[in-house]
Amino acid sequence: MTFRCSEGAVRRNDPIIGTAPPQRDWLLVEHPGPWPVSAPFDTDLSHDLLRELGHPGRRVVLVRPHGRDTSTRGPAGSGGRRWFRCLDGELRTGHWQQPDDLLATLTVDAGAPYPGMLLLVCTHGIHDACCAVKGRPVAAALSREWPQDTFECSHLGGDRFAPNVLVLPDGACYAQMAPEDSVEVVADHLAGRVDVDRLRGVAGLHPSEQVALAAVLGRWGPAPIGSGRAALVEQTGTLDSGTWTIDVVGTGPLPGRARVVVTSSRRPEAQLTCRAGRETRALQWDVTSLEA
Repeated sequence: MTFRCSEGAVRRNDPIIGTAPPQRDWLLVEHPGPWPVSAPFDTDLSHDLLRELGHPGRRVVLVRPHGRDTSTRGPAGSGGRRWFRCLDGELRTGHWQQPDDLLATLTVDAGAPYPGMLLLVCTHGIHDACCAVKGRPVAAALSREWPQDTFECSHLGGDRFAPNVLVLPDGACYAQMAPEDSVEVVADHLAGRVDVDRLRGVAGLHPSEQVALAAVLGRWGPAPIGSGRAALVEQTGTLDSGTWTIDVVGTGPLPGRARVVVTSSRRPEAQLTCRAGRETRALQWDVTSLEA
């Protein structure tokens, strides 16, 4: 019987909160595919260029519109391929014809403001089978509702929580949704109602801050993802066994300030991805105190 990491995570009841990607700066590059295992590397973007684009706080992700054939579209065709950049809650977009054109996207005023949102659905099946098996039906469902805003993308992380959906510019990352549920989750998100049960966290926040923000939204919500700002106040111990104190400053239905204490620990060993060659111990985050 073929092992599927997403099914293993459900059986183990692996908590998804606190697992959103750590990057706050996202550069999305349209690419016709197919995607290699190591995407964005080993594409028509050189390793030297990707190293120049790279930064610990920046994520370069390949994207393509769902269900539309871009296999014959070249860099010089029809104005070139698109790029999007999300930084500090702002989306900008433009076109590139030569790979080196992407370096210009790193300037503050590159491209033009993008007025809408982007829904990125990880379908990077060659990286992990679950991402394709679970992601593509969700991409199809979201594309029917938001055809201009839905993109398949390369690896987002959290393979075992597939399907993974990243909402930009908010940075909210959702997971473990059936296709029919994904439309409702995103519609609720856009209406200011965060589904904390399917929320992995907000990209760019420390895992403990992601957990604290979700706890406050779950206790005093529903509320928009941007109605709370989490900031680490104190940390003791280590990542494997630590205590993290976070203040969440809120607006609307959330309290003006809530203090959340979160502990970190390691879960038992398990195979966390379909392709993993050995078992590892995932982090777990638990809220031990929550008060306004």
